[in-house]
Amino acid sequence: MSRSAIAGLVFLALVAAATLLAPALPLRDPADQPDGLVLRDLPPWSRVEAVRLRNGSLRYAHEVRDGADGSLEIRRGAEWERIPPDRLAAGPARGARLRPLFVLGTDGYGRDLLSRIVHGARVSLAVGLLAALGAVVLGGAVGTVAGLLGGAADAVLMRAADVALAVPRLFLLLLLVALYGPSLAGTVLVLAGTSWMNAARLVRAEVLSLRERDYVRASTAAGAGPFRLAARHLLPGAAAPLLVEATLRVGQCMLLEASLSFLGLGVPPPTASWGSIVADGRDAIPSAWWISTLPGVAIAATVLAVNALGEGLRERVAGRS
Repeated sequence: MSRSAIAGLVFLALVAAATLLAPALPLRDPADQPDGLVLRDLPPWSRVEAVRLRNGSLRYAHEVRDGADGSLEIRRGAEWERIPPDRLAAGPARGARLRPLFVLGTDGYGRDLLSRIVHGARVSLAVGLLAALGAVVLGGAVGTVAGLLGGAADAVLMRAADVALAVPRLFLLLLLVALYGPSLAGTVLVLAGTSWMNAARLVRAEVLSLRERDYVRASTAAGAGPFRLAARHLLPGAAAPLLVEATLRVGQCMLLEASLSFLGLGVPPPTASWGSIVADGRDAIPSAWWISTLPGVAIAATVLAVNALGEGLRERVAGRS
């Protein structure tokens, strides 16, 4: 396997580990909007002033200064507010002062961008993997039936695949999502239902080649039925190229999901996905470039890693054939 494929595999493993461990990581709630005034559009590596109150909540401020009687005075915008000692967390007033760090900054609602990107990766990767799996399963079934039966069944199924390929996919996606409404399950089904055609053509070609092999002819002569032939001989023989197709399909489904979420037709809010995060910052690019740029970089890096891994698998499969 090439170095680029290994690098892609390592990158995807790190992304998958971060997404799986996201609930256990010390991240903020991705949907929480703790303070739209102070935390809005903070650039990466920003620290802000905060005061911990006795009830455990944080009070964010643009400026904090010590009062004469152990109280704290905080400024939010142009207004000052005094917080008496009995409202502060237990201990001296200076111990109640904090300066939390926002590693990747915040968006226009004051939400932590690092948390949203990590949790958004769970949605984007899940949609990409499930949609690719659904497309490969559906395409594999269609291709197997077409290649095994041949004749009129083959002609009808392949013409249906040609018609589906002729329709612009993004237009079809927009039409289907507009008809049935945005949802996580709906997005997966729509992506799978519009991405099966290449897998069907690939499996059909493999089945047409495999059914002429001597061991398949011998199994047919021994009385094996179509289902047994497909399960024992044809699908295992087509598994390697189908795995490559599935890997490459993941990146394409992720891009399509990001496109739908960018247009507001993908995974509905408040669930974060990379495409919806990019859409959140599109109007603030001149003043807050990081909101759209950072999830866009995450999308590009992940899709490149998936494609590099797919190309590596393709070269390995071609080398064995």
